[in-house]
Amino acid sequence: MYKLAKAILQDDAAARFVAAADNGRCPALITGVGPSSRAHLAAAARISLGRPVVVVCSDEQEAARFMADMASFTGEEPGDVLTGRDLVFYNVEGVSRQAEHARLRTLYAMRSGSAPVTAVTIEGLLMRTIPPETLEKSALLLHLGDTRDPADVTEHLVRAGYSRCSQVEGPGQFAMRGGILDFYSAAYDSPVRCEFFGDEIDSMSFFDTQTQRRTDAVDTALILPACETVPDLYSGPSGEGRNGLAAAISESGMRLMKKKSISRTLIANMSSDSERLLDGRTFPAADRYQSLIYPERTTAADYFPPDALVFISEPHRVSDRAKAILKQMADDCTVQIENGLLAPEFSTFSDTYAEACARLEEFPVLMADNFLAGSYDIEPRVLCSMTAKQLPSYGGSLETAAGDIAHYAGTGYSAVVLCADRRRADILCGYLTEKGITVSTDMELAELPQQGTCTVTSGALSAGMEYPTLRLAVITEGQILGNAKNRRKTPKKNVSGRQRLASYADLSPGDLVVHEYHGIGRFVGIFKLPVDGVEKDYVKIAYAGTDSLYVPATNLDLVQKYIGGGEDAPVRLSKMGGADWEKTKSRAKGAARQMARELIALYAARQKIPGHAFAPDSVWQTEFEAGFGYEETDDQLRCIDEIKADMEKPLPMDRILCGDVGYGKTEVALRAVMKCVLGGRQAAIL
Repeated sequence: MYKLAKAILQDDAAARFVAAADNGRCPALITGVGPSSRAHLAAAARISLGRPVVVVCSDEQEAARFMADMASFTGEEPGDVLTGRDLVFYNVEGVSRQAEHARLRTLYAMRSGSAPVTAVTIEGLLMRTIPPETLEKSALLLHLGDTRDPADVTEHLVRAGYSRCSQVEGPGQFAMRGGILDFYSAAYDSPVRCEFFGDEIDSMSFFDTQTQRRTDAVDTALILPACETVPDLYSGPSGEGRNGLAAAISESGMRLMKKKSISRTLIANMSSDSERLLDGRTFPAADRYQSLIYPERTTAADYFPPDALVFISEPHRVSDRAKAILKQMADDCTVQIENGLLAPEFSTFSDTYAEACARLEEFPVLMADNFLAGSYDIEPRVLCSMTAKQLPSYGGSLETAAGDIAHYAGTGYSAVVLCADRRRADILCGYLTEKGITVSTDMELAELPQQGTCTVTSGALSAGMEYPTLRLAVITEGQILGNAKNRRKTPKKNVSGRQRLASYADLSPGDLVVHEYHGIGRFVGIFKLPVDGVEKDYVKIAYAGTDSLYVPATNLDLVQKYIGGGEDAPVRLSKMGGADWEKTKSRAKGAARQMARELIALYAARQKIPGHAFAPDSVWQTEFEAGFGYEETDDQLRCIDEIKADMEKPLPMDRILCGDVGYGKTEVALRAVMKCVLGGRQAAIL
């Protein structure tokens, strides 16, 4: 796609627009370009100028699409999109920090120079955040073989906002057991296990929170702050860390008490917050004091690389979205102030849009839009206009797509068709050849096709494009397949078929449950019990007789719902401390071993019998599947791939597809039926 990315610069308007960033003529504006062409222009600027690019979009969906298109053009791995986040004003447990962690990863990548292309939503740009120097100071990079005192690492984790626990189960936690340090860094989607030999880091790997088993070994591990607003990072005249912040809050409260209009509830809440910090308890609502902890007015713009090029997609939509966001934030802060949760002097959580535009103008700014408007918040010095048409979907009709490709070839256009892989490219190339179209396959696209010809290559874009001045058309597989376009998502981690409880909200009093070590019991309810001066949630399970077990809510992975029946026949509860449960498990293991022996013998016999191997998917199969009106789920995609793989093997197929009502079994089955029929065999539907 590298050649295709640079091809747009053969248009005079596009070349003048991109050159403005290099000759000091910015801000520059180009009109007449749709979404995919805007990404095309940004990719051409990135390749031709070799500078980091920061794309500003109105919302997350557009930003993700823009990043995916740019990654296809440039070949660079797309990073996270820097979005906004929900501010936390309540001291509640279990706050989701997913958006914050994604923001921290993106900010750190920009600061460290490892993000050549970054997409930022206007909400993500406006919001205040942790200063770059503070983020650098609170980040820690561990290398295999490093010499580090484990106590120093754990102390760093505490300062970075991590909480110590007995077993790591979620982001922002760490546990130390002997020479093994587990931590769930905001930098990763999985926790890291770091094993020390004395003061030397002997091994590091990711591990699974459910099984606590190691997965992939790593040579480096990055620790980022557990959240954006970390009380321990406070540094001011009242002192440093949590104690200094507690003193600063108390001082602010004393000043506010002198004002008659200040709510007594606010003063009480500030006093409670100060005590909570001094007691060393968790403090999720640190966002209340963000401007006190970080007095610098820092936004994402402070993280832009010094030589960055800023590309604004649809500046008017960005402006409208910014105004709506700022109004919503102001309304939310007003409510929190009225409720006594937020002090008016700490209620600034973002820049104004004018301030954000002023920050952006410190960099070369390129703006791209569909139409020319009367005025812009960032006034352009260079104005360009080009013609770039965004092509519609063919709705799964190969015939219509082939007709358009033939039309392009007949009118002297160079046509590029993007496919997901070599197999699909060869199938499509054969189909177009049958239609009399001069077509070739070049998966690397070393050269653009000659005028009047078509090249099928590897790639994916959100939409096709036509450039009349360049006599160039780009058609995507997504256009041809209609609803089926690009629906294969990144495979998710395999989930065990054993139904673990994700939350105690999955249980109702009276439900039968099974504890891994104590057997079948009955769920009673949730109770708060004081342990070491701190109240924690416990799940109470009743067993035979008067026995009861209290399971910490953090250890729900040891409990699962009982699925052995019980509605029509009574279930005998296990007795704690007895041998019944161990005998039951032993009998089940013996029965499983016997069944395994029988299955092994059966399948050994089946493997000796030859079966019919169906051919790989044809164009007919692809066109048939494109006609389905719903997006497949991850489970459907997995089942479809497994069934087709079975059918293409020269062995008897032995598979049953299970699923609840309405979960799409028929759609999966019909694909297998079509594959069977196209292979010249019969299928029966009962």
